[in-house]
Amino acid sequence: MDEDASEQNWLDTQRLEAWAGEIRVNLIRILALVLFYGRHLVEYFIAPGDAAVRRAYHERITWLCLIWAGAAAALHMRLIRRQVPRELKYLSTLLDTGMITLLCALNGGPKSPLILLYVLVIAASPLRLSLRHAYVSTACAIGGYLVLLAHYAWYVVGFQKYYATPELRIPRRDEAIIVLTLFVAGLFAAQAVRQARRIAQRYPVTASTDVAAQDAPNPATGEGQTS
Repeated sequence: MDEDASEQNWLDTQRLEAWAGEIRVNLIRILALVLFYGRHLVEYFIAPGDAAVRRAYHERITWLCLIWAGAAAALHMRLIRRQVPRELKYLSTLLDTGMITLLCALNGGPKSPLILLYVLVIAASPLRLSLRHAYVSTACAIGGYLVLLAHYAWYVVGFQKYYATPELRIPRRDEAIIVLTLFVAGLFAAQAVRQARRIAQRYPVTASTDVAAQDAPNPATGEGQTS
């Protein structure tokens, strides 16, 4: 397969599979909203009447989930009509990152286990089959976490109080580990896209693998499969 043909094969594959991948990401997004909000409702109904989850927190979480679900529904309508502009995948990633940051801010800031959701932003990236998007999603996840840290340190606690009170601070070690984890997850996402491209273009490494498989001995006869 010549270079022009292999490149065109990748572009055709990317156009179709990126659209299909965006649909899968959006369906999983909707499912995740149902599961996470369902868990919140279980906590809400079994909590005592004076619990924090029964106060303004519940209303804020409900509104956030409604806005997020509404955006996902609008996105789904565009996708099933195949209205997929190039910037759509970036806008949906920015939406997810912003909503995750707001959700974490309502749940204890950078101390919340919900910061793990930033990894899902990166994990969804390979389904778009875009190397640039893998980098953008990684930058968005890291940026969202840094914004969350700044909101907690400078707004929730207060700049001077945060740095003057060691027990209120997030250890630098923890911050570095989380940022590096997101960065490495982004590297894995980018490599997944690169590998998908090699498969679509059938680079020599895949072609030689096919030849080697044909020449491999037959387990039943011990003879080669090609003459």
